[in-house]
Amino acid sequence: MPEEYETEDVGEEDTISEEDIDRLIERTEKAEASNLNLTRTISSIQDERKDINILHLQISTEEMLAKLEHFYRGDVLGTDNEGAPEWKAQKNPDLITFNEFGVTSLMEIVTKYIDRNTILSYYSENRIYEILGDLGDELVLFMVCNYQKLGMDTYFKKTKFRIIITTTLHIIESTYRRAIRGKTIEEINQSKIIGQFGEIPREISKVPQMKKRWIDRFIS
Repeated sequence: MPEEYETEDVGEEDTISEEDIDRLIERTEKAEASNLNLTRTISSIQDERKDINILHLQISTEEMLAKLEHFYRGDVLGTDNEGAPEWKAQKNPDLITFNEFGVTSLMEIVTKYIDRNTILSYYSENRIYEILGDLGDELVLFMVCNYQKLGMDTYFKKTKFRIIITTTLHIIESTYRRAIRGKTIEEINQSKIIGQFGEIPREISKVPQMKKRWIDRFIS
C-alpha cells in the first residue's frame, strides 16, 4: 500500500486577501513617491549650489585684488614642486617697488573701488571715466608726495611710477565695466527668473529692453 501523506489544511488566516495586496501596492506607491521627492530635492539643492557658485564667480573680486597686491610687492609667478602656479617673493630688492607701508596704503585705496558693491551697482560709461579720472589724479598726488615713505627710494623704482598708476586704473576699470548699465545685477536677476520659470518668451523679454532704452535716453 502506498504511504499516505497527511496534508495540512490552509486556514483563512494564512491566505492573502485582495485588501492585503491593495495595501502593499499603496505602500509601494508611497515609497516610490517619497523616493521621487527626495531625488527632486537633492537635484534642487545641487542646482542651487551651482547658482551660488556662478553668482560667486560673477561678483568675486579676490583674484583682481590678489594680482594687484602681488604687483605692488614685486612678487613673481613661478611653480611649486608639483608644477602648479605659485606666487613667490621677489629676492632682488631693486625690483621690490614698495615697502610694507606702501603696499598697505595702496591696497587700502583700491579695495574701496574693487568690491562687490561696485560690481552690483549701476554706472554709465561717462560716470566711470569721471571716477577713474578723479582717482588717477589723487593717486598721482599721493605717490608724488610720499615717494620715500612708500619705499620708492631709488631712481629705478620711481621710473615705474606711470606703469603702476596705469595698471591700477585699468584693473579698477575692469571692475566698473561689469556694472555698466547694471549689467551684472541684471544678469543675476535674469538667471534667477529662468531658473524658476524656464526660458522667458521673446515677446516678454522685449519689454524690459524697451524700458531700459527709455531710461538710457532719460539719463543721457
